[in-house]
Amino acid sequence: MRQTMTKLMKAAVPGLFFLTACSTLTVQTDYETTYDFSALNTYAWLEDEAPSNDIRINNSLIINRVVNAVNTNLQSKGYTLVDKDKADFHVNWFGGIENKIRQENINSYYGHMGYDSGDWGHRGYWPGYTRAYTYEYRQGTLIIDIADSKSKQLVWRGTGQEYLEENETPEEITQGINQIVSEILSSFPPGGRPP
Repeated sequence: MRQTMTKLMKAAVPGLFFLTACSTLTVQTDYETTYDFSALNTYAWLEDEAPSNDIRINNSLIINRVVNAVNTNLQSKGYTLVDKDKADFHVNWFGGIENKIRQENINSYYGHMGYDSGDWGHRGYWPGYTRAYTYEYRQGTLIIDIADSKSKQLVWRGTGQEYLEENETPEEITQGINQIVSEILSSFPPGGRPP
């Protein structure tokens, strides 16, 4: 019986990690509550600084994917990309990749096993145990900033964080960036864009 439970635990643990890895995207937003977002119609990109010091992010492949995803999203909301001096707001983004370690403790307290232990005339109990599983993963962070073009002040920030998969194809990387940008900008502008 103990061997069966051990086999069951070994089969279940990778599945548990897979399920927790499927929905790892978290998004947070912050904004200036007194700002009139309804006055915004046009935007331009700030290109004053690199999005990261990390060469895995600060390269034309990733930069173009993020810029295209943000442009597609903002333009689908009715905003128009214009020259910097004609824009109502400016957009910028930053990114980072961090190596992390995660530990999962799996408890197996089954208690009463529900069978006779034979000649002793009493039922057995499973003592239970805890196993710790440790694994490394990479967490990516994408920050999108919206600044007022006149005051140059930050008026909205969206941050998305997600576990990154290993060995992704260019198509999978593009799809992942599109998804995280869409989720981050789903709450811009606050309260939705008026028709």
